Amino acid sequence: MQPTTDKRLPSLNAVRSFDAAARHLSFTLAARELHVTQGAISRMVQTLEADLGMPLFHRLGRSLQLTAAGAAYHPQIEDALGRIASATRSVRQLNGGNVLGISVLPTFAMRWLVPRLPRFQQQHPDILVDITTNERLVNFATEPVDIGVRYGMGQWPHTEATLFMREDVAVFAAPRWLEQGPPLRSPADLPAHRLLQHTTRPDAWQRYCAHFGLAAPDTRQSPGFEHFFMVIEAAASGMGLALLPQFLAQDAVSSGRLVQALEQTQRNGKAYYIAHAPGAGQSRKIRLAKAWLLAEAQKP
Repeated sequence: MQPTTDKRLPSLNAVRSFDAAARHLSFTLAARELHVTQGAISRMVQTLEADLGMPLFHRLGRSLQLTAAGAAYHPQIEDALGRIASATRSVRQLNGGNVLGISVLPTFAMRWLVPRLPRFQQQHPDILVDITTNERLVNFATEPVDIGVRYGMGQWPHTEATLFMREDVAVFAAPRWLEQGPPLRSPADLPAHRLLQHTTRPDAWQRYCAHFGLAAPDTRQSPGFEHFFMVIEAAASGMGLALLPQFLAQDAVSSGRLVQALEQTQRNGKAYYIAHAPGAGQSRKIRLAKAWLLAEAQKP
């Protein structure tokens, strides 16, 4: 008699939770990736451990370390989840493949991408665009996103990245700020002004000033804003000077709400990249979206 093969499978949610926790060695970071609570990740991992009959992590205070069983199990689980995601994408593409999931930075979506989308829709009316905003790079293997635009050095794990746009930053202000405030003739005059902070780039003003051989300005009393669109609105309302990527400030300048206060610009070492899963660029919708984005980046 042939032995019965045990084909029982563990919970997919438990496996995904274990995979995220094993990659980050942190329940907190795993919860952030999967948009659930830390307690939910911990319970899912405990469920999987109970199902397998052995621990997968050594819990050392607040840190995690894979057990021998966990270290042996994780590569196979990670590969299996990747193959499930790949198979799912393939089937979706067989069904017309007409939904294009795009994940972009919030201000990039508002100030650059969304106003241009009608041109993409006119060229490719069969592709339905689904845009989400996020600051982090999504996991293309497990999330319903086909393509992303991210800011960085272009080197992310399990990701293929294509250079999209360089970033030149400049100082902007509301016209009345320059009329009523202290003189602003060069970067050396910046310490006399209120400098608005983009909190996800806390050293931006320091890097700008260092580029011109100047000491870092004191920004300890500067108002802080999480996103560039907030900084733009604060500057346009007359709250102070903003250090902004020129392409993101273009609409506010065209409407007269902002002016470029100094001619000096700084090119950042990081840039914007188009990112997707390795090999996914062969998909028609991703190929067309990349070509369109690159063409739009060359337009004024």
